Amino acid sequence: MKAATTSIDPRDRKILSVSRILGYAFAFMLIFIIAMAMIPNQFFIVSTRAVINAPVQMIASPIYGRVDKISLQVGQVVNLGDVMATVSNPNQDQTSLTGLRLEKLDLTEKLNNTTSVAAERTEQLNKVKSQIDSVKAGVLSELSAVIVNSEFNVQNYQARLAEQDALLQRQQTLLKKGLISDTSLEPQRQKRNAAQAELDSAKGELRRNEIVQSLVGRDIYTGGTVAANLLTLEMQRTKLAGDIAEDNIEINQMTERKQQVENLISREEGRLGKTGAAEVTAERHGQIVSVDASFGDFVMQGQPVAKSLDCTEAFAAAVYRSRDVTALEIGTPAMVNFRSLGVKRSGHIYKIVRYFNSGPENRYFAKFPEAEGHEVYVLVKIDEPTAQDGSVAQQNNDKFFGCHVGEDVIVSLGETITSRIARYSMAVVAGLTSPASILSASTSLDKGTGPRLPANKTATP
Repeated sequence: MKAATTSIDPRDRKILSVSRILGYAFAFMLIFIIAMAMIPNQFFIVSTRAVINAPVQMIASPIYGRVDKISLQVGQVVNLGDVMATVSNPNQDQTSLTGLRLEKLDLTEKLNNTTSVAAERTEQLNKVKSQIDSVKAGVLSELSAVIVNSEFNVQNYQARLAEQDALLQRQQTLLKKGLISDTSLEPQRQKRNAAQAELDSAKGELRRNEIVQSLVGRDIYTGGTVAANLLTLEMQRTKLAGDIAEDNIEINQMTERKQQVENLISREEGRLGKTGAAEVTAERHGQIVSVDASFGDFVMQGQPVAKSLDCTEAFAAAVYRSRDVTALEIGTPAMVNFRSLGVKRSGHIYKIVRYFNSGPENRYFAKFPEAEGHEVYVLVKIDEPTAQDGSVAQQNNDKFFGCHVGEDVIVSLGETITSRIARYSMAVVAGLTSPASILSASTSLDKGTGPRLPANKTATP
């Protein structure tokens, strides 16, 4: 046995040692990965109040009339420009155009008024901000002067205390020599204690003024007439900022509606002089989620005959407490758990909003979860599904239109430890195997070995 051991080639022994080390390393890494997968991740922020939602597009009739032709089904895929229905009204040509023009005038007037109000509020907000800065600067300047005066008082009281200490020490010396009695020393001791009390009071006043100055510098107002004025101004500033934000939302909505009305006016003007019929066409790609009209129905101008949605615009809307998502950034990984299917899909945060306006006419397929004043909406964009996820979605097209809209889900914000390790490992492997790294390594090797010379030539110094 000993002879067989000694007959092993040293090179084979090295290979065996290296293989054993690599085996141990692989086993340790496997145990580590399994342990990380089994350890619960405590870094997720979970919300059970979440729903898959998507914007709904209204396919509306351009005129008032009777539906002569419609062939739509829920789940049907439509593309831009597809004819959804035909509406005719030979007795009415100018009514729709007149109504659209009146609506445009009304929208223009409201838009101008709202824009003017927003501009006035913005100007008022700037004045309030300037007033806050002026008052704050005055308060800080006054506090600086008060602090300087307090420091001067502290110095005076320190000098008076030193003087009283000297007099008391002198009286004590005379008492030791027997020149005065102990009773005559008591008045001087009381004067010295009074000086000490005055010094402590002056130091306390100085410290209080310094604290007030620090708080005012950080926009914290603790009391007093000036603080009450600053608080009132801050409340005015907050209210004006909120009103301006609401005005901007209303301006954007009216501008979008005005553009739609202008497009309808152009189409109606092009239709005049014909048979009085109009085609209802799809303005975007999507999938029919509801059919709101049938053959023979009379529809108003602008009334939807169907609604559609595009699954590529679907997202998960989850409610979180504001303080829980303060440190999160746009692009943070997320996980969406479809409870009814037992399927998890990865995603990322693409928007965080405090108030979410669903807009007129139910612009979204599902109703958003209710949120309190201290809560915010986190909108998560779901990543492209894998082959397995795609098959699950395909099997549920009849109920959820291929993207699970309207389904309650659980949203978890964050990234698991194992996913993070896998992502970092893939990045390192990609960096090591990239052509640039191989080229740089070969270049350095060539530089280290130097150029080769022909056999019949020698290198010259």
